[in-house]
Amino acid sequence: MFTKTWPWLRCPICKNQLTESSGALVCSSCKGHYPIINGMPLCVPDASRHEADMETARLVKPIWYQDEQPPEQGSPWRHHLRKRREYVQSVLRSECNAKRERFSMLLDLGCGDGNNTLWLQEFASQLCASDYNMVRLARTKHRVPSARCFLGNILQYPVADASMDCIFFNHVLEHIPDDIAALHEVRRVLKPGGLLILGVPNEGCWWWQLAYKRDPESLRTTDHVHFYTSKIITERLAETGFTITSVHHMGWGPPDWSLDGRIRQYKWVDDLFERVGKIFIPGQASSLYVIAHALR
Repeated sequence: MFTKTWPWLRCPICKNQLTESSGALVCSSCKGHYPIINGMPLCVPDASRHEADMETARLVKPIWYQDEQPPEQGSPWRHHLRKRREYVQSVLRSECNAKRERFSMLLDLGCGDGNNTLWLQEFASQLCASDYNMVRLARTKHRVPSARCFLGNILQYPVADASMDCIFFNHVLEHIPDDIAALHEVRRVLKPGGLLILGVPNEGCWWWQLAYKRDPESLRTTDHVHFYTSKIITERLAETGFTITSVHHMGWGPPDWSLDGRIRQYKWVDDLFERVGKIFIPGQASSLYVIAHALR
């Protein structure tokens, strides 16, 4: 029978419905077989190969693929992260108040270690979370046991069309080479009129390009493959079927990666840079948050 626990999951290969059988989800159409490990379906075409590739990545770049992501209070940018969280919470709260109910289906897409998944619970009747890294996904499941966690690749996303009311897609898109294809998948799984909250670094602007020029090694070692500006990211969203409600610039600091982390750990410094940055270089913030809706 079709799975009652995961009715919105689909085969990543052929997008047909899945049935739950003997600790796995199975596609009756293409015979795809997706094991459920510790309550988390591994919805990628070849789970063994996927994990082998990820294990190699963890060995090569452990900071990106293995090391724990520090919680808000443990980060040098904790004051900036708090402002980002509070902004997103205000957007979600406003939407829920307007509807007089929580989102029935909210997805934390690219959830990482679950630091954001924790506070997203407040706004969802059913909270879903996915990542392509099983190590990080397991941390999310441990931190937020009520979340429906599943392994998935955004370019072969195992979720039904028009199944999500809201998607939180936070600082993930800049890591994906085919960002247009990823945004098309986000649009596909959002209900018409559904809410997308997209966060990306604003590293294409001249201020943060200067930081990379000052430290070429950071450009060599980053796993960012896109360097967005507000113009670039809004054009890509429009191209993939979204209407833009607002673009919010957040976080200003010195164009020096090492110095930025050292001095913005102090609240008064972070606040001062924000006040000055908004006045004199409003387009040169470190982060962009785009509020968009799927076209009806």
